[in-house]
Amino acid sequence: MNSLATKDFLKTAVIMLVVIMLALLFITRSFWQSVAIVGTLLISYYVSLNVVHWLSEDLLGQHTLTWNTPFFSFVMLIALGVDYTIFLMLKYRDEVALGGKPQVNVTQTILKSVAMIGTVVISAAVILAGTFAALIPSGVVTLIQVALVVIVGLILLVVLIPLVLPAVIKLTDGRLK
Repeated sequence: MNSLATKDFLKTAVIMLVVIMLALLFITRSFWQSVAIVGTLLISYYVSLNVVHWLSEDLLGQHTLTWNTPFFSFVMLIALGVDYTIFLMLKYRDEVALGGKPQVNVTQTILKSVAMIGTVVISAAVILAGTFAALIPSGVVTLIQVALVVIVGLILLVVLIPLVLPAVIKLTDGRLK
């Protein structure tokens, strides 16, 4: 079962990441920005998975994650994370277009974009975290682990994305200061 799940997981992950990469290329119009966003999503996923593995040992007495936790966690967390980054990048592009300047201060513009959508994203993250937390009392180890991965991942994404994107944009767009 584990072998089959691993094969399915790899196929799904590759398909998802290719489609996400294409969508991000279209939105950001930058290969390196898209790579950085996907990289941030993957880092968030792996950190969350490892944190939950550690928590599962201490809190649940489970020495391993269930066979389907990585798969379901990946699908949910990557989908939620890319949604947030696309929303943020579109707002950033709108702010750059509104400025009409040949030189854009990336840090100020991205911070303005984050501030504008921040309450929406944080509210959505809190609601989603609460929704997934409702799975914890179920007693089903897979549901508990998936819920914890998504909750930890959402916290990481809300913090990481606004920190990483300004640096990536500055490094990948020569017009910006």
